[in-house]
Amino acid sequence: MTLNQLICSAASVYPEAFVLEYWSMAESEPQENRIGGDTLAQFIAQEIHDTYDVNASDAQQIASAVKAMQTAADDLQKVADALAGLTKEKAA
Repeated sequence: MTLNQLICSAASVYPEAFVLEYWSMAESEPQENRIGGDTLAQFIAQEIHDTYDVNASDAQQIASAVKAMQTAADDLQKVADALAGLTKEKAA
């Protein structure tokens, strides 16, 4: 599985495929998006790139990308929970 295939898979389910705005298909690497607008899409492109191992099997590449996204999702959930807790603390 190529890096571009992983990115396209992620982009296919991301709103408006915005992950591709932070990706160079020609160079198979992250690129700057001068208009910005979606740092989560940027993070996804960068994280998949950073965890990609050209020598790994397809299954290993997919597992690595899944683990990176799941770890990020878990971290985001912890932050969301902490922020939600602020509302509860303020109400008390």
